[in-house]
Amino acid sequence: MKKLNAEAKEFLKGTHFAKLATVMKDGRPQLTPIWYMLEKGKLYVNTAKTRVKYMNIMRDPRICFLVDDGYPYIMVFGRGRIATERDAYKDIETLAIRYQGEAKGKKSSRDIYWKQERVTIEIVPEKVLVSL
Repeated sequence: MKKLNAEAKEFLKGTHFAKLATVMKDGRPQLTPIWYMLEKGKLYVNTAKTRVKYMNIMRDPRICFLVDDGYPYIMVFGRGRIATERDAYKDIETLAIRYQGEAKGKKSSRDIYWKQERVTIEIVPEKVLVSL
């Protein structure tokens, strides 16, 4: 597994949106903007089990994960691993607060996200490209 350097970790602390690419059944890429979090050097995203990205990862875990601010970017090629050891509902609340602020994040978590069957996905790097 590849590690992120200190400069990359610092960049990832920003509230940029990520783009997550997964592989469709017919081999085409499927690309989704998504919230992410960096925790203890690991990258996580969260999704509902009804989403195409979840179904794609369950069938074929290969992913490409991009966080950018225009040309400064970090691209991770690797695998998506369903992080069953994590509390997906706590994670989506953490993400909602990170991107929406405390009050709105807590409200949307309880009113929307907690009503869905959710999972947290760890982005497991195999190759990392950094252009900062």
